[in-house]
Amino acid sequence: MSKKKFDTCFIMPAFNEQNNIAYLIKKLKKIGDVIVVDDCSSDKTNIISKKNGAIVIKHQNNLGYDHALFSGFKKAKKLSYKFAITIDADKQHNINDAKKILRYLKKGNEIVYGERRKFQRFMEFIFSVYTSFFKNIKDPLCGLKGYNIKRCLKYGLLSKNNNIGTNVLLNSFGSNLRTYKLRINVNRRINKSRFGGVFNGNVKIFRIFFYILLIDFIKLFNSKYNN
Repeated sequence: MSKKKFDTCFIMPAFNEQNNIAYLIKKLKKIGDVIVVDDCSSDKTNIISKKNGAIVIKHQNNLGYDHALFSGFKKAKKLSYKFAITIDADKQHNINDAKKILRYLKKGNEIVYGERRKFQRFMEFIFSVYTSFFKNIKDPLCGLKGYNIKRCLKYGLLSKNNNIGTNVLLNSFGSNLRTYKLRINVNRRINKSRFGGVFNGNVKIFRIFFYILLIDFIKLFNSKYNN
């Protein structure tokens, strides 16, 4: 695919998702263009994505979820999309919820984020307790989010070092950006999660959580020191 058809794109990080990717692309390309970021898959994710009409970015090394998102946003900016919606490639997110995200973006919201009704891992719950109390955001780890690209770029939220999957939403707290929370249901994943098994998944989320804690501590320290 070489021509832009919509003002909206769906950014889909994918790692070995040959069994899921075609279904999602076919559904999503009815309402927006699809950018698949193939994070060094060893299966046919790349070939299937191209065959089904997606814009495909291929990483030569496995760089991880946040870097894949950044690659997608970089492409979206280059192609001058107005809206970008991130969605996981494992079919856990419902297409109808993605449509709702787009609808609320078009109503003038600048970040629309999904909030899951329950969490799969212990560290997701701990993360949620912290962000709910300090930032009034219950589920920053949900992969289904929508952005007004121009407005988010203005606030510097889509930079490479900003942990796009989590920190963009958290950093929007207290800004002038108009955000909207959408309660969503998720489908159960049959095969391996992008976060890995139970232990590896919790470890990865802990690392993100520790990073957020560190950044918040530095901000608090600098605020007190400068005052």
